[in-house]
Amino acid sequence: MALTLREQIDLYPYVIFDMDGTLLNSEIWHHEAWNQMLTEFGMPRLSTAQLYSFGGLPTPEISRRICELNHVQADINAMSKRKTELYTTKYMFNPEPFPEICNLLKELSASGKRIAIATSSHKKESEYLLGKHGILPYVHALITGEQVQRGKPNPDIYLLAAQKLGTPAEQCLVFEDTVVGMAGVKNAHMAAVKVFDGHYDCDHVIPFEEDWSPSQA
Repeated sequence: MALTLREQIDLYPYVIFDMDGTLLNSEIWHHEAWNQMLTEFGMPRLSTAQLYSFGGLPTPEISRRICELNHVQADINAMSKRKTELYTTKYMFNPEPFPEICNLLKELSASGKRIAIATSSHKKESEYLLGKHGILPYVHALITGEQVQRGKPNPDIYLLAAQKLGTPAEQCLVFEDTVVGMAGVKNAHMAAVKVFDGHYDCDHVIPFEEDWSPSQA
């Protein structure tokens, strides 16, 4: 008899979670911050589909791609700084946890699994949100965007998470919500569970050898 998804998850001793869009509904608030910044800079607002396509990328890289999309030259550093400022001062207090995935994290940690969070977000906002929602005590390692030179879809943040957990990559299972994030997991040679809006978006653990696209999930 085939194992259920949860039974497959339980086989992994080390589990890595993305934060924005995986544990917390923070993506919608990042979207608000991006669009306020773009309005201030005189650029068109991002659609939900555009934002999702950028999900998991570092802030400067998103700013660069927005400029390319709009065929404009702008100060990418200034754009990125303003977006981060808007999020941390105005929108960061609004995100709420996704109960199903957050409860799973706590259950896995309580059962003896080693847990890491690998997020492109900044350390300040990550620690605030995870602390506010009672998740930090269950986490053994927190890796944020400042700790790696290359962001997702490069594998660096996942490999650093495995290093912090003291395990090789093949023993890790990663929970991610974006195409960019899933590509990074694949590049790290790790297995994955795709989630969306706080729920499982696949019916089995996806090994890194298996191709994944939104139409398959």
